Amino acid sequence: MTAMMHFRKWSGWCGLLLCVVALNLLVWTQHFFSALVLLPLAAAVLCGLCWLALLLFALVERHSLEERTVGGLNAVFSSVIFLGICIVLYLFLGAWNASWDLTEEGRRDLSDQTVRVLQAMNTEVEVLCFFLQVEEELVAIAQDKTLRFIEQCRRYTPLLKVEVLDPTVDRARLEAMKITHASVQGTIVLRAGERQRVITLTGGSPRLEERDFTNALINVLRTSEPTVYFMTGHHERDIMDEDAQKGASTFGNLLRGESYKTERLAIKISDPEIPADADVIVINYPSADFHPVEIEALDTFVMNGGRLVLLIDPWRAPAGSGSAKEQLRPYFERRFGIHIGSDLVVTDQSNNIWQAELTVDNTPFEGVEEGFMSYRGAYSLLHPITRSFDQSILLQAMRSVSAAPDAPEGVVAVELLRTPPDFWAESDTEKLLQTGQAKRDEGERKGPIPIAAAAVMSLDKTQNPHGRADARVVVVGDSDFASNANIIVPGHVNFLLNTFAWLTESEDLIAIRPTGRDSLPLLLTPLQQRAIAWVAIMFTIQVVLVAGSATYLLRRRHQ
Repeated sequence: MTAMMHFRKWSGWCGLLLCVVALNLLVWTQHFFSALVLLPLAAAVLCGLCWLALLLFALVERHSLEERTVGGLNAVFSSVIFLGICIVLYLFLGAWNASWDLTEEGRRDLSDQTVRVLQAMNTEVEVLCFFLQVEEELVAIAQDKTLRFIEQCRRYTPLLKVEVLDPTVDRARLEAMKITHASVQGTIVLRAGERQRVITLTGGSPRLEERDFTNALINVLRTSEPTVYFMTGHHERDIMDEDAQKGASTFGNLLRGESYKTERLAIKISDPEIPADADVIVINYPSADFHPVEIEALDTFVMNGGRLVLLIDPWRAPAGSGSAKEQLRPYFERRFGIHIGSDLVVTDQSNNIWQAELTVDNTPFEGVEEGFMSYRGAYSLLHPITRSFDQSILLQAMRSVSAAPDAPEGVVAVELLRTPPDFWAESDTEKLLQTGQAKRDEGERKGPIPIAAAAVMSLDKTQNPHGRADARVVVVGDSDFASNANIIVPGHVNFLLNTFAWLTESEDLIAIRPTGRDSLPLLLTPLQQRAIAWVAIMFTIQVVLVAGSATYLLRRRHQ
């Protein structure tokens, strides 16, 4: 009888131990029907049945159980029920693919702008997801997150047709779309008719960004590609120049990546015709003066519904010119009510007197006017380009650009950017450039100093070839931020893209630009996920079981 009691006791303990082992293996393998899980689980069940059979035999022999045996029986049954609930809960949560948005500002949800774009779709768009079948955990994470995001988008429109393909098997599909290489993490292709956009997932933690997908969607739904011409002939920054410091090739690549066509434009004095397909003309850092004939050609372009972008640094008269006149300054003030100062905006509160950082700051500066964000560098709340902008912009060697008090009839001019209040507009630029020392003199305009402005001029759309109801211009008193050396800053990229989206009446593109508060998703490998599950579930269970078992054995020893 004693031997039978010992066997019953140890069969119970062994069954409980094997059950715990099986649950641990389930967490780590993620496969319930694997041999590693089923074998110890079956052994646990067998031990449990033996224990139960011997317990019933003892009950029949004695007709009753000892009090401590009843207590042990209750403890065992409670443990089994607890383990069973944990197993069922774990399997249920693992199979239920649900999620909640618990992030700050609801960044996990689709933005309102993306939802509006999806709901407004009237053209079918193919979404081709090319995923290589490789055994890499980060790749699996990228694929899963991408497909979940696209499925979330499909809730708002039936016109997204999603297809998951293997680039090694469907090589012909890739070649037909002129895609020579598919990313290991994934390549997403959006197609609408003859238009397509390619999104390549790369990096150590790849993910499909909402802004990338939505911008690509808007671009494939466009009926045309705006053409942007970059002026030449005045020593402007060249979009074909790849010089790391002064070139503007990255600027051109940025626009082409957003489905803009880019060309260079040299206005001939003998034949000042501007191409009919020009939508936007960019004048990027001119260091030589404009001929009156060129000014007249630009004015004709504007009056026909054209758009202008002027990035202009503080003026230094060319050597031997004998004049510091700038033909562009009076033109922009006369036509658009935008005053371009003959000055240099500086500060004496920094080691770099030429540089202003416009950025989000929890401590707003004093004297900010209504309609501007209360940041260290202010962005206008009154204009679509900067209304929701909250990223940093670094400007250097600036000149003032302000909205004139008396705008011409039919023109609305808005200041976009302002410096912090410790800046001023230095009028003696030559002396400042020679000495490198800054000191504000009496009568010089003190900060905040406006350094960028936009203007809209109403037109009779029946009287211009483009059929546009207005002409639009943007003037920034600095060009360095758009050079190859500085354009990589996210704030610079998005300010430029917002500008061109507004100029081309693609305001939907503005709304989905990223904010300065980057979402940093937690990407976990399957191993990390299993470790967290083990700590959250199994560690707690095993601590409870060990503590309970120890308590039971100590009590039994003292009885």
